[in-house]
Amino acid sequence: MDLIRGFKDNCGFGLIANVKNVPTHDTVEDAICALERMMHRGAIAADGKSGDGSGLLFSMPTSFMKKEAHALGVDLPKQFAVAMIFLQTDEQRKVFEDACEANDLKVLLYRDVPVKVKALGKLALDSLPKIVQAFVTPSSLIATKRFEALLYLTRKIVEKKLRNEDDFYIASFSSKVISYKGLVMPTYIKTFFPDLSDETFKASFALFHQRFSTNTLPKWKLAQPFRTLAHNGEINSISANRFYAQVKSECMKSTVFSEEELQTLFPLTNDEVSDSASLDNMFEFMLINGFDFFKAVRSLIPAPWQNAPHMDSELRAFYEYSSINFEPWDGPAAVSLTDGRYIACVLDRNGLRPAKYIITKDDRIVISSEYGVLDIEEDNIIERGRLQSGQMIGLDLKFGKIMKNDDINDYLKSSNPYTDWLNKGLVYL
Repeated sequence: MDLIRGFKDNCGFGLIANVKNVPTHDTVEDAICALERMMHRGAIAADGKSGDGSGLLFSMPTSFMKKEAHALGVDLPKQFAVAMIFLQTDEQRKVFEDACEANDLKVLLYRDVPVKVKALGKLALDSLPKIVQAFVTPSSLIATKRFEALLYLTRKIVEKKLRNEDDFYIASFSSKVISYKGLVMPTYIKTFFPDLSDETFKASFALFHQRFSTNTLPKWKLAQPFRTLAHNGEINSISANRFYAQVKSECMKSTVFSEEELQTLFPLTNDEVSDSASLDNMFEFMLINGFDFFKAVRSLIPAPWQNAPHMDSELRAFYEYSSINFEPWDGPAAVSLTDGRYIACVLDRNGLRPAKYIITKDDRIVISSEYGVLDIEEDNIIERGRLQSGQMIGLDLKFGKIMKNDDINDYLKSSNPYTDWLNKGLVYL
């Protein structure tokens, strides 16, 4: 019995994707099924319906969003974003609109996300926010070119202005991804969000997460996935990580944001959110400033390189170079991440969280805390495996390519002459 019970701890997390980037409703259904089978990995309140939170982060279901906007009398243009907002008052909505307007963004319409409260337990119901989708488009040529950056900047401005209002939260604000999450049990998430049952709601990938809270009390906004990642484990170096993020903010420069805009973005994170949310804040900041996806992941969550004598010297040079600028966010942690184009799963160098993957003949990749989250015929499986300490697996949706750990390492070490840079610029004391 210990073998059965022994693996039932910590959050359940994972991702599912169509390798060829084809959005289907089946991907949505499979993600929900996988999430439901993670139920034993989360905490459950006495009412049987309240938990620590669960959720899904989908690629933008464009056709569904256009259909819903059309039903409300608006035809969406090609370039649009959707903000998934937890709010309570009209004043909060006004702050959001003003920030959009100040950054050349136009709020076309609001949509009240349909929810069925019978799916919630008492704890979740008592703190239930109003869940609203804001459809936003650029209203100038510059905003069209800087769209994602301005979405991020606007969200940070709104968060800063409403930082004392604990019930306000923007779960996602992007043209690429959208978040459906909350204090709801995995088995009730489809009931709670009727959107997810709509056949026109199609996604090419989904990150999913069932939370087991270890260092914060359950809140709607702390349910995962966050805006770029879902995380299983803890960040045990979190105090130092937050401190260093604040220190480095003093001398940061950006090619995407002006000096004035940068100051608006700080602080990058704080101790009022969970450790996972802080990691998400940092990773998102790097991506929005044009940091390469895989280098960003590997700068924050490095492989064990210091005491690895057999590691490739060029790869070691990459890690040594990045360690000058970034401290490791040490777990135990398994993290699935996305920027809308790339999806990846990485195990930190402690390697103490499970991450198992399956690649199928019908162009699917499934990564999760355990096997069995989906019923997949053996004949359909090309490969199955698990990540070891410090390993990473990724997917490039644009080209439909799965990249294993060695592929990613080859890319990292050959992308710049790190050895030369270290020899020329580093003084060992």
